[in-house]
Amino acid sequence: MQKSRDKKTEKKILEFIFYNLMLPVENFISDVEEKFIHWDDDADMMIVLMNSLLQKPSSFNFAEMVTKEKLDYAIDLMECAIDKKAICLELIKPKLKNWDADRIASLDMILMQMGVCEFLYFETIPPKVTINEYIDLAKDYSTEQSGHFVNGILDNIHKELITQNKIHKKNFKNSTL
Repeated sequence: MQKSRDKKTEKKILEFIFYNLMLPVENFISDVEEKFIHWDDDADMMIVLMNSLLQKPSSFNFAEMVTKEKLDYAIDLMECAIDKKAICLELIKPKLKNWDADRIASLDMILMQMGVCEFLYFETIPPKVTINEYIDLAKDYSTEQSGHFVNGILDNIHKELITQNKIHKKNFKNSTL
């Protein structure tokens, strides 16, 4: 016979783990800082998020944070970036000039691959929107120089694809939708 769950006890356990076993431990914090380079900026927000979750766990629904449409788009983009990685790298590597692809920040490479996928396979996203979004993501989540770097590479690839007539986007300006 299985006992029923006691939400108050579970909450106390989670609070204890978070506040006593995770946050005060230097190894945990240094590991998080290594994995998330913007942890210094995001730590306070994460603690507020955890506090909200622990105070009213039933009122916080993670599923509502992302709409189905956004989740579907994210999954489609991720699958596209994985499936079309070779094609993306064929376009990115020649633009790297004196850079060794293996020495570029992993996040920058992923962002550029996703940008190339949006150029080629997501016909409703204007290229300028793609470039601006990935510049912002690189600035916010990668190195100091990443925004300029990603901008230069994606802009260069965009111009090449336009001259080769490989970008085909839907035009919604005159649409009756």
